[in-house]
Amino acid sequence: MTAPAIYCYCADCGTECERTTGREAGARDPDVLDAQVWACPLCLDAWAPCAPDDAAIGLPAGAETRNARAATRERQVERLVAEALRASPNGRAIAEDRVASFLAHALRLPPEEAVLDRLNIEWCREAWRTLNSVSYAEVLRHAQTYRPRKVA
Repeated sequence: MTAPAIYCYCADCGTECERTTGREAGARDPDVLDAQVWACPLCLDAWAPCAPDDAAIGLPAGAETRNARAATRERQVERLVAEALRASPNGRAIAEDRVASFLAHALRLPPEEAVLDRLNIEWCREAWRTLNSVSYAEVLRHAQTYRPRKVA
């Protein structure tokens, strides 16, 4: 039996992407030049790294979208996680999950679609505005309110 086909589309234009090398995709990062990436055939420099299972890590995107994702992660998500770590130094994974859940709920996206590496530039801007106006206490309150219920 053959493995199922993997499809990936560009976050910037919506075109179906293809696997290629980082060099052919226009990547400038030396770690990615000879690695397999998913790249958009239409958008210059729109790519995403390839995971060991051949799926894309996130959605391929151009430099502007990748920079917006990185800025949102560094300045908003990490700010909230750092707030959480002051109270619980070993709670990084839990804090990251809570922030991701809060963001998915605030953006009204399914959790698997609200991952920063899957957002396009407009969703990144919305994520920035959403996270910029909250504290970790609000994220924690959300986690306690919308905690998944166990089925008996």
